[in-house]
Amino acid sequence: MKETTLFKNTVVISLGTLLSRISGLLREILISSFFGATWVTDAFLIAYTIPNLLRRLFAEGALSTSVVPVFSRYFVASSSSEEDPQDFISSVFSGFTFVVALVCVLGMVFSSSIVHLVAFGFRGEPAKILFTTRSTQIMFPFLLLISWSALLMGFLNTLHIFSWSAVAPFFFNLGTIVSILAFRRVFGPYVLALGVVLGGLWQFLFQVPPLRQKGFTLRIRWCFFRDPGFQEVLKLMLPVTFALAVSQVNTLVDRIVASLCREGAVSALYFSDRLMEFPLGVFGVALSVAVLPALSQNVWMEKMEEWQRTLWQGIRWVLFFMLPAVVFLMVFPLALVNLVYRRGVFDHLAAEMTAAALFFYAPGLLFFALNHLLTRAFYSLRDTRTPVKIGLLSVLLNVVLDLWLVRFLDFRGVALATSFSAFFQFTLLVYFLRQKTGVEVFLHFPRGWLWKVGVQLGVFVLGCVYVARTTMRSSLWEFALGAFFLWVLYLVLPFLLRMDERKVLLAMFGDVRRVFRQLGG
Repeated sequence: MKETTLFKNTVVISLGTLLSRISGLLREILISSFFGATWVTDAFLIAYTIPNLLRRLFAEGALSTSVVPVFSRYFVASSSSEEDPQDFISSVFSGFTFVVALVCVLGMVFSSSIVHLVAFGFRGEPAKILFTTRSTQIMFPFLLLISWSALLMGFLNTLHIFSWSAVAPFFFNLGTIVSILAFRRVFGPYVLALGVVLGGLWQFLFQVPPLRQKGFTLRIRWCFFRDPGFQEVLKLMLPVTFALAVSQVNTLVDRIVASLCREGAVSALYFSDRLMEFPLGVFGVALSVAVLPALSQNVWMEKMEEWQRTLWQGIRWVLFFMLPAVVFLMVFPLALVNLVYRRGVFDHLAAEMTAAALFFYAPGLLFFALNHLLTRAFYSLRDTRTPVKIGLLSVLLNVVLDLWLVRFLDFRGVALATSFSAFFQFTLLVYFLRQKTGVEVFLHFPRGWLWKVGVQLGVFVLGCVYVARTTMRSSLWEFALGAFFLWVLYLVLPFLLRMDERKVLLAMFGDVRRVFRQLGG
């Protein structure tokens, strides 16, 4: 894949993701403003963790990444064989509807037992337990809706339709926003759970039209279990699901350990994580989503040199954007938290706790983004087992570090443990990818590129120090203006240093109108 094509696809996804992340921040602002870092927010986040964990297992992680390699084969071979992509879509949709619906019913029935197991830090507080249990029951149908949405995302991405799926999470956030603003006085704190379900429904429905425009529909096929495509997706999905289960244990353990810390710790970690995931989602995850179909099709067509080139391009762009993002989050954690969350009942103490957690999360941002990309490289090779083993080891390390660091750093230790485990996972992914393919991931950059990036990053660091010193006692909006010019400077430097990235950036700027037309359908 040409670098400009890869980056344009990434830009389409990034712009859609940016819209969803901004709406997500607005959602978090409303939650923090109306409910603060209180026991209500803590309890809701624990309740949301349960169906959200299953969502990442059945839906947005395992389903979409397992569907793309198989559907790519059906799509490429459809013109020269009798394999019908519509039959594949119907079988996968029917099979996972049956499985996930069953999980939802069981989850609603056994919600009380699940909550007592997960939120044992709430023991002795019946109001918290009751609210958490009822919220969990309300939110379980969200799992089915978001699984349908993930299936559609996998189908559309394989067809190289990225914009609809990138924008779809905006409607999930919109569901919570509308619910809080319109129904908060009617349903009280339970409006948070209702908003999750409403948002899941809107996110699914938004992605149906583009699939229909391509001539595909969602049909029930009762003999889905006999379909070889469905069986292959299951075969790929089981290791991925286990890998994601292992990964989600990180989140679960973090929440459990945080629930044993002081009040507001769970909320502080959550709000700081959301800030960190803003740049991760806008570019890191967006790039990995754009890369997977290209890598999968390169493998299917036996173009391994092109596969390597695409992977190297992805790594370069991750470093280009994530390195300054790490610096920015570590230099301005409190200013960012105050700018985004400081209003309503979200007071100075809550802001300081959230900023402290963000500072320790920030170093892991680069490795989270690289891990997303390298894991997709394994998936494109239809190797879903190696990431499972690596993920298991990283989770074990995270659990040990959680329990050890929290003794010295309180809830901040949870964030630092997560960053350490991400770095550990990255080193293992690089090692085993080299063993499997012979690819030296970080030895194929253009001559002088690292030096120029070093200069670019050094100027950015000096700019951050200058903005930090000059806006220390200024208003938040003056800080926001200074931050904006910092990022403008960072994007101008490739032209001054004559870096290769300037060609792609020029192509991106010249194509912005086309991107917005595509996002508008």
